[in-house]
Amino acid sequence: MKHLTDLTCCRAIFAGWVFAYHLNLQAMYAPSLGAGGAFVQRGNLGVDGFFILSGMILAYAHPRLAPSFAEARSFWGKRLARIYPVHLAMIVALGLLVGSAWVLQVHPREPDRFGLGELLSHLTLVHAWGFSDRWAWNYPSWSISAEWAGYLLFPFLWALLRGQNGIGLAVVLPLTLLGVIATRVIAHAESLTLTFDGGLIRFFPEFISGIAILPLLPRLPRWLNGQLVALAGGLGFVTFGVLDCEVPTIVALWFMLAGLLLAGEQGRRPVLGRIPGLRWLGEISYSYYMSFALVETLQATLWRHFDLSPPAHRALYILSTTALTLVLATLAFVLVERPAMRAYGQLAGRRARRDVPGFPARL
Repeated sequence: MKHLTDLTCCRAIFAGWVFAYHLNLQAMYAPSLGAGGAFVQRGNLGVDGFFILSGMILAYAHPRLAPSFAEARSFWGKRLARIYPVHLAMIVALGLLVGSAWVLQVHPREPDRFGLGELLSHLTLVHAWGFSDRWAWNYPSWSISAEWAGYLLFPFLWALLRGQNGIGLAVVLPLTLLGVIATRVIAHAESLTLTFDGGLIRFFPEFISGIAILPLLPRLPRWLNGQLVALAGGLGFVTFGVLDCEVPTIVALWFMLAGLLLAGEQGRRPVLGRIPGLRWLGEISYSYYMSFALVETLQATLWRHFDLSPPAHRALYILSTTALTLVLATLAFVLVERPAMRAYGQLAGRRARRDVPGFPARL
């Protein structure tokens, strides 16, 4: 499979956008950015970019995945090895942090969010399936819980979608757009965040729309330049983000990602990949995304204990939180995420050799 550098870089952009959004919740720096402040305040839509990208990359990486239990089980094992070790590591780290805080008489806000019931739902990755009623433990992992639901259904969704002709895709894509619109209507009508309390209905339309990009690409005219499509989508993503238009921003993200995939298939040189450090940030983006809640919890507890206000010391809060998150994410990537994937690859390789007829059980 060809490595698509620009799509890896998009992971860094989405993670950074979400991070900027969470920084603003504490430091409240967006109003000082003028028009750019609205873009920061829409950083929660970076998660929607991840959902589209996830469906697209899974379809790209598994073009012939069969909807059989044996192949699905192998796929699920690989995806679980990808997401679970870092998820578990952050829960353990949060447990140690909260435990240490209690010993030191520095109590976290809303301590019952670290209760046993919430812990169980996080450990089983079902906390975005309607089993949780609050932000709890490593709260950004609600999106990982939604992704896990998508992984469980992906072998069957992909088998259905990749066989669609142009007419079928012409039905699927507008339906997914209606799904995106419906989730926003529900969120505004019911005052939901659509995270722990509605993550699945937010996730699946975008995930399916990402999967549908793959069977769509061969039906596009050959003269269509993927980089121009990506540029138009990127400009729309920034423009609509600044204008605070949720659904058009998500549609623009879809075009940007589809264009980058098309450009990669056309053999065009990476554009985002030329930005120094962006590819590396994309590679550690999952660990980064999963790390900032631990740092945010630590920062909130300490700043409150010492009676400090993040808005009153914005630069200090932003710099310290960014640096700590980057250090923790790098450690998680180097010590947990990468070794776990390497270990799973070795295990899968041994299983594959063992299943080859005539291959000796011991060498």
